[in-house]
Amino acid sequence: MSHTYHPYFKILLLVLLCLTVASCHHADSDEVFYGDTIRAKCPTGQTLKYVVINGNTRALQLVGFEDKYNYPAGPLVIPGRFSHNGQLFSVVSIRKKAFKHCSDITEVTIDDRIAEINRGVFKRCTGLTKVHLPTSLTVIPQSLFSRCENLVSVNIPAGVTIIDEGAFRRCKSLTEVKLPKHLRKIQYESFYGCTSLRAVSIPDGVDSIQQRAFGDCHALSNLRLPSTLRFIGDNAFMECQTLTDVSLPDSLTHIGDAAFCGCTSLHTVRFPNTLRHVGSWCFWGCPQLTTNQLPSSVEESGEHIFN
Repeated sequence: MSHTYHPYFKILLLVLLCLTVASCHHADSDEVFYGDTIRAKCPTGQTLKYVVINGNTRALQLVGFEDKYNYPAGPLVIPGRFSHNGQLFSVVSIRKKAFKHCSDITEVTIDDRIAEINRGVFKRCTGLTKVHLPTSLTVIPQSLFSRCENLVSVNIPAGVTIIDEGAFRRCKSLTEVKLPKHLRKIQYESFYGCTSLRAVSIPDGVDSIQQRAFGDCHALSNLRLPSTLRFIGDNAFMECQTLTDVSLPDSLTHIGDAAFCGCTSLHTVRFPNTLRHVGSWCFWGCPQLTTNQLPSSVEESGEHIFN
C-alpha cells in the first residue's frame, strides 16, 4: 500500500530536519560571548570565577574566588589557560581588587602568560608570605601588595619598568627586594612603611624617586642610588633610622622637603656639584650628620635643612 504525502508536509519535515542539525551544531560548538561567566577549579583546588572578554578567542579576565568568604586556605595557583567543557580558554588579565582581603591565601603563583594585573589585586592579604609574578609583567600596579604584612618574598620580573604608587606599602615583613635593571620609575609610597627592608640597590636608568617612596623603612641600612638619578621627592627616605651613609650621584639636581628627615643614624652624605635645589627640613633630625654645608651649586634651598 503506497502513501502520498502532501507537499506542505514534506516542507515541514525538511524545516524540522534543518533545525535539528543547526541545534546539534550549536550544542557542539558551545559558543561563548562577551560578558559570560565561567567557573572552574584551579590547580590548587579553589574555584575561580572568570568573565569572557573576547568570545572569538575565548579570552578571560579573572574576577576572583567564586566565594571570597568561603574558599580553601593555603597556596593559590592562577593558570594562564585551562580546558572547560571541552574548550580551551586563555586568562589574559586579573581584575582590580580580585583577591583583596583574602587573608587565607599563603602563597601565590601566577602563570607567565598573564600579562595584565590590575591595581589592588592582593591588597590586605595578610596571610600572604610568598609570590611568583609572571615574567610577562611590565608594571607592578598600584597597591598590588599594600598592607600584605607577612609578605617576605616576591620576584620582580626583569621586564618591569614601573613600580606604581603604594605597590608594597606597609609590607612590614619584606626584608629584601631585587629591582630589575630595566626599571625606570619608583612612584609615590612604593615601599613606604616596609620596616624590615634592609638593603635597596636602585638600578641605573631610574631618574626619579617619588614622594615617600622609601619613607619609614626603619631597617634600611644599605642604599645604592643610580648614576642616572635627577630627582628625589619629598619625604622619600624620611625615618630611615638605620641608614648611615648616602652617596648622592653626580646626576642629581633636586632633593625635596624632608627627604632624609629623621634619619637618626645618618653620619655621612656625599653631595654632588650638580645639585640645584634642596628642600626644607631635608636633613632635620639627623643629629649624627658630620656636615651642615651645601655645595655652592645649590640655587634654591628651604628652611631648617640641618639641625
